[in-house]
Amino acid sequence: MALIGYRWAGDPREGKAAYAVVRDLTDSYPGFESWFFGTAMPDLATGRGRMLLAEQDGQVVGLALGKRDDTETKLRCLRVVPRLRGRGIGAGLVDRMLEGLGCDRPLVTVPQDMLHEHAATFVNRYGFALTRVERGLYREGRLEYVFNGSGAETLR
Repeated sequence: MALIGYRWAGDPREGKAAYAVVRDLTDSYPGFESWFFGTAMPDLATGRGRMLLAEQDGQVVGLALGKRDDTETKLRCLRVVPRLRGRGIGAGLVDRMLEGLGCDRPLVTVPQDMLHEHAATFVNRYGFALTRVERGLYREGRLEYVFNGSGAETLR
């Protein structure tokens, strides 16, 4: 297996290549594509958003999106291509994103259908605290698990 490299991407135009890694999240988050290109990518240009890419042989194989501003610090998105999951790439992305955000307990939400993929690592490796569960936050009748929340944040 070729080595994985990590790099910070600051140009919103890099979002197009990165989007291929996260495209399947439209199933869990209606309007995800609009949010990605209309909110997350413009936030890179303002410095409010952060995008970390994991690359192998010049191809994006993983992505972490973060946000830091006066009101919140958040791990917005974490994704690794299916063929490379379970090899520590996600942890590499999270480790570097936490460092880049300057925060070891950012706000994170996880949909119920992905909880089994992330909860043990978030709790055991990073010490994230499950602070509440929201029903219908992004999808009607579905649960969203909130880690490291204060209760005062606006999640949408």
